[in-house]
Amino acid sequence: MKKFDLLDRYLTDNDYKITIFDKRINIINYVSIEDFSSTRIVVRHDDGVTVISGTDLIISKMQDEELVILGNFNCIQV
Repeated sequence: MKKFDLLDRYLTDNDYKITIFDKRINIINYVSIEDFSSTRIVVRHDDGVTVISGTDLIISKMQDEELVILGNFNCIQV
């Protein structure tokens, strides 16, 4: 039963997660995009907002629960 519980918790995880790479940011379980430009993106989640600042910012993937942002990042405020 323990393995089933771990698998169920993994599949139904609704926590906001942000993973930062060199020129890519993956965001999971966001609510909405509040503001978007090539220098600033504001993402709303259940606990507040995340502000991403930089240059050449683009949203390369946008699905119901996942967002991928590409560009040169200067500042990320959670």
